[in-house]
Amino acid sequence: MTMTTGAILRRITETDLSVAAHKLATIILDGIAWKDGYNGLVRGTAAFTLAHLAEKMGISRQHLTVLLTELAGSALALVRWKPNDKFAPWLFRFGETEGGTPSPDIVSATGSTSLSMEKLSSLEGSKSMLRPTSTTPLGQS
Repeated sequence: MTMTTGAILRRITETDLSVAAHKLATIILDGIAWKDGYNGLVRGTAAFTLAHLAEKMGISRQHLTVLLTELAGSALALVRWKPNDKFAPWLFRFGETEGGTPSPDIVSATGSTSLSMEKLSSLEGSKSMLRPTSTTPLGQS
């Protein structure tokens, strides 16, 4: 089953991670386009330099490495690789869960591109991590 941004965002909020790792996963997810790809990359992949991620989070690169290790070991299955030279950005992608296919109740429908108010209200304590991508208030079309 193909992951969607909504499903990954829900998985981030449901996974036992530190607050900083949640923030890092959300920043990486923000750079991933699941429908069309991103900057010519494979669908579901984002490219960042470690310096860029550290700057966005306001942390050291050493702390960032610890957080990336935490994400890689989580059920989110974050994969990072650097196929080009040492100055190229890292490529990031979230994989499937360790147990295989996620249950249908946490995966968005194929055409879904956003979270509904019901889904948002079910994500207790995670509202500060979520930010709308448009200027339209949630719940209005």
